[in-house]
Amino acid sequence: MILGIDLGTTFCAVATTEPDGRARVLPNALGEVTTPSCVYFESASDAIVGVLARSSAAHDPDNAVTLIKRRMGTEYPLEFHGVAHTPESVSGVLLRSLVADAGVALRAPRDERARAVITVPAYFGLREREATQQAALLAGIEVLELVSEPVAAALHYGISDGTSRRVLVYDLGGGTFDCTVLRVGPDGVHVVATDGDSQLGGADVDQRVADLMLSALTDVTPPEVDPREDEGLVQEVLATAEAFKRALSSRTSHAVTLRYCGASTTVTLDRARLDELTEDLVQRTVVILDRLLTAASPHAITEVVLVGGSSRMPVVAETLHRRLGLTPRLVEPELAVALGAAVRADQLTREPAPPAIGGSSDLTIGSQAVSVLPRSVGVLVRDSADPAGLREFVHHVLSRNTSLPASATVPFATILDGQRRVRIQVFEQAGAVPSEELPHNRRVLDGELTGLPELRAGSRIDVTLHVGGDGRLAVTAREPGSGRSLELEAYIEGVIDADLGEQLATGAGGLTIRH
Repeated sequence: MILGIDLGTTFCAVATTEPDGRARVLPNALGEVTTPSCVYFESASDAIVGVLARSSAAHDPDNAVTLIKRRMGTEYPLEFHGVAHTPESVSGVLLRSLVADAGVALRAPRDERARAVITVPAYFGLREREATQQAALLAGIEVLELVSEPVAAALHYGISDGTSRRVLVYDLGGGTFDCTVLRVGPDGVHVVATDGDSQLGGADVDQRVADLMLSALTDVTPPEVDPREDEGLVQEVLATAEAFKRALSSRTSHAVTLRYCGASTTVTLDRARLDELTEDLVQRTVVILDRLLTAASPHAITEVVLVGGSSRMPVVAETLHRRLGLTPRLVEPELAVALGAAVRADQLTREPAPPAIGGSSDLTIGSQAVSVLPRSVGVLVRDSADPAGLREFVHHVLSRNTSLPASATVPFATILDGQRRVRIQVFEQAGAVPSEELPHNRRVLDGELTGLPELRAGSRIDVTLHVGGDGRLAVTAREPGSGRSLELEAYIEGVIDADLGEQLATGAGGLTIRH
């Protein structure tokens, strides 16, 4: 099975290509083209995925997981019915379910392995991409490539025809926001710059609407009753809020009746009120967009493409039209990423020599493609100018939006006389804007250069950082005098260690998954 998988924050989709090269979405077991990204652990050995999982979460929220994509790349231990889980293992359950449904839709043998291109937000850094790779491995998927969601959408929209232009892909999904500028020309498509927020999406809009509904319900219930304390009700209202938001994308006003503890109320909301409720969220995307356009200057945007279900909100297109003077294109925003991933999977499996398994080249459209580094990467150093000798900061060696592949070598110095080992810690920008302050970065690699001769303080250590077109980070530290060196590489083992990975694989493999 050759698949394109959109592993979304709130909804997932799977697509494949026909023999003629056209991509089509594969329905799940319920005949739907998208599957809610919700997993409910019914017992230690049984999990439910999708619509039924979401409804089960309403009466037993402690054993349900939603929005797990926002936790990818973080240490976020979970436990259900005495069994340990992580964001990787939960995502692995989701992926197993998606692949099983695809197999049924394609009438493939039950034991046929899936080969897939899996999409990730463009703003995902090394750790999030590693986590996604691990989730796929836990699900038994052979990963052809991890491709950025805006790039996949570009493939679906067919912007790789060689006509020279600059395209803005504005991707407002269920839980993450990305915006990317692509330069299209006769030599292929290049990612010029990318930016985003992994904690901003349609789920935040749903929460605003749900809060309004719960406030209205609280007003009509007895004082001793607080609807917000009923977690099952809160989950039901959130689902209602999502449907409410979708309705207001195609109509100007909508109403819903809520009931609780014998009380009822009707909430009516028009599009103007929804825009008011979510104005600050849309403005957050504008701030990121302005930052992106500054990074991508000086050339003007000539085309805007909308991706992600939440981009259907009319206020999004209106805001972009005011800001850029362009009318955005909106075609199947919920499915564009999966369809584009399927096109990419077809490209890779038709080519004579696909890239290495697990790669993340981000873009190969037309004759040439160049991606960019989504986050700045650097080395932790001790501040020699600090009188106390305690301050540490991150010296960014490679800056975000640097074209890939990229390499840079920076000389550092030892800090103690007689030093025979040097610890090399590589950090990645964690916040929206690069900062040298340690709390604003996160460690991605750690190792020690040992066996050095007794060095004087101030002895030179050369550190080289290389990020390939596949998103893999390689680090070399070398002491010129002795020639001793240390080599580290990320994007292989991932966030969880081998022992935990084996434990999770065993647990996930024993799960029975149903819809």
